Amino acid sequence: MNYEMKHAAFEEMSQAAHGRIPPEPEALTKLANQSREVAVILPFYMYYFHPHEWTEYTLAADDPLPSALNHGAHIALDAPTLRADDQIKRFFYMAASSTSIPGDYQTAMSVPDWTYYLFRKYYQLHEQARISNTVPK
Repeated sequence: MNYEMKHAAFEEMSQAAHGRIPPEPEALTKLANQSREVAVILPFYMYYFHPHEWTEYTLAADDPLPSALNHGAHIALDAPTLRADDQIKRFFYMAASSTSIPGDYQTAMSVPDWTYYLFRKYYQLHEQARISNTVPK
């Protein structure tokens, strides 16, 4: 299922970024600040494709969006209904605990709002992965 989740995250990011996914976290974050569709897939895409770069960028970035997304992802993935695996939950727990929660109006939405959209995006990715895992190859 991990391969299917990775594939679903790539497809979603490719679609949200109109086929042009910037290779570095700074450019992706800039794009995420302009597009909510990119923002809600960004933490999951970075987890599957660039976890070390995302962790380092989150710590060094002046932009509050990565921190807001990490906190939102941590909260969303902790919901029992998502049944997220422990590894991704641990990743976002560590990412969220290394930075403070941005205040209101520092990002396009509040952390609770990001949490809602990240919950929905992860559920969507999980469903896509589940369906592609059941399709005969």
